[in-house]
Amino acid sequence: MHSKRLVDESFLVLEPLYSEEKVAYLNNKFDNIFSKQDSARRYVDALDMYELGLMDDIFTPKLMSLIYNVIPNPVLYHCHSYEIDGLNSSPHIAKDNFLNGWHRDIDCLHNLNDNAIQHVSLFIYLTDVGNEDGAFEVCNKKFGYFPGLFQSSNFYRITGKKGHSFLFNRTAVHRASPNRNEIQRRVLKISFQSKDTIMPACDPSIKSHEKRINMLKVQQLVPKKSVLLRSLLGDKNIGDAEIKQALEEKINGESIQVLNTNAKYKIECKMNVLQEFRGYAKDLVFIKNLIIYKIFSRKTRRSL
Repeated sequence: MHSKRLVDESFLVLEPLYSEEKVAYLNNKFDNIFSKQDSARRYVDALDMYELGLMDDIFTPKLMSLIYNVIPNPVLYHCHSYEIDGLNSSPHIAKDNFLNGWHRDIDCLHNLNDNAIQHVSLFIYLTDVGNEDGAFEVCNKKFGYFPGLFQSSNFYRITGKKGHSFLFNRTAVHRASPNRNEIQRRVLKISFQSKDTIMPACDPSIKSHEKRINMLKVQQLVPKKSVLLRSLLGDKNIGDAEIKQALEEKINGESIQVLNTNAKYKIECKMNVLQEFRGYAKDLVFIKNLIIYKIFSRKTRRSL
């Protein structure tokens, strides 16, 4: 049910996954690491979280239940917290793409023949996020062999207090709106996808891949008894039977309430004719690249 709604609506608002005390605790732990960075976008990655002793605080039974409910055979793609500077008049990502920062995540190697949800991100706001605080925005513009148009789509701006939690479909068009206020916006982001989908290879020479590389390091450090977490981190030695048993033992009875409040976040966002053309053209290029990648990957596997 959650999966289908994510495909159709692009996001789902959840009951808070952490208490106010837990959010304050995480912020207190993260503060020192963030304070040592001077870039406009600062990170606490999975290895930092492990070294801070926070993996069990973050990957609670309730959160694990959510992930395995949305995608039964999940593997992590992102696991980090980040904050962005305030006093900005433009989005902090893709601001120069001629679409005011609206974009799809092109690292989602989407299977165009599969209509099920494939790439999901969980966001938990660690600061209050209002309309001027860099709120996450998403559009349910159709994606597939024949992509949709902006004019026939809905736009949403997701605001909320500390602890506000939501899922979004990573293949959906989205952006972080400008953080115009002085306070840094801080979130916890956990992305996951089906183990059956293709995952881009890590390249140590690419700076942005460092967080994924550190996440793989955590896989080697997590105790053997943490079956579900090790599986999420990509441990291929864990079988389906072991995962099933761990799910029954660790998260049996845990459930997450999905709030039917999507309409509350709807906003008006008008795209002109040129932006409509650019959006459609970008989708076609993305689709072309996915098809080429799939053909190349198939040939590579056959040659091995």
